[in-house]
Amino acid sequence: MMPTKILAIDDSKTMRLAIKITFAAEDADVTAVSKGSEAVARAKQMSADIVLVDANLAAGEPSGYDVCQQLKADPDTAGIPVLVLASNQTGVDAAKLKACGADGSITKPFETQELIDKVAEALGRVGKGTGVAAQPAAAAQPASASASASASAAASASASASASAAASASASASASASNAARLMPEA
Repeated sequence: MMPTKILAIDDSKTMRLAIKITFAAEDADVTAVSKGSEAVARAKQMSADIVLVDANLAAGEPSGYDVCQQLKADPDTAGIPVLVLASNQTGVDAAKLKACGADGSITKPFETQELIDKVAEALGRVGKGTGVAAQPAAAAQPASASASASASAAASASASASASAAASASASASASASNAARLMPEA
């Protein structure tokens, strides 16, 4: 089976990295970009299976809700599930979420397994053992904590050849560091 193609759109480099790291051990290929204006073209180019988009992108860019609406309005991307990510400070605007046709939402910071489960659910793969698979919630880890540690480890790993020394705090951090170095955001 082909890896699940995930397009992640977030203006935060740390969040793009956290999403890449979240799916590093899954059968998934994550393309992460910072601009909503690139979403439709990139989704078509990569034949995305699912799109994760931040509700509040940088000034001058369309909002995540606008991106979702553009994707749903284009016949080539209308069938792609879209999950809108919103911070716990601003929250999800339920009216905009419904109006744009989103397939769901998730609040940041999120538990890594919660995001994996939401993606599996949106793809209709829960319990099917193919692609991204949902797991019991007990295995969840906060993305905000792992993203910060991984982002620091990634910076150290790219600055020196010793990724394991930069992440010697734990075996988990070491694995995240090597994944982070391999999965640095494209944009």
